[in-house]
Amino acid sequence: MLCKYCHQKTHLIDKCPTILCKNCKEVGHPQWLCKQKKNIKTINKTNNSGIEKKYTFTDEIVKKQDNEPIVYKNINYYLNLQDKKWGDL
Repeated sequence: MLCKYCHQKTHLIDKCPTILCKNCKEVGHPQWLCKQKKNIKTINKTNNSGIEKKYTFTDEIVKKQDNEPIVYKNINYYLNLQDKKWGDL
């Protein structure tokens, strides 16, 4: 017997005492043996939007400020970078 999670020879991964469940975030059982798995799926299905919680994002898109100068990168721009060190960029 060899646990694929903690690599101990005393148990298999299904009985690992140190494994972390991805569904309920509790220690002691893998996600495929989680008893709360069914409850999490029913909560997601009752969501009014019909989209699972993991696909909803709340971060707003930050637009670039208008007062920043636009740098057009052409051959001359890259030739000027030739003599500079990486730390100076």
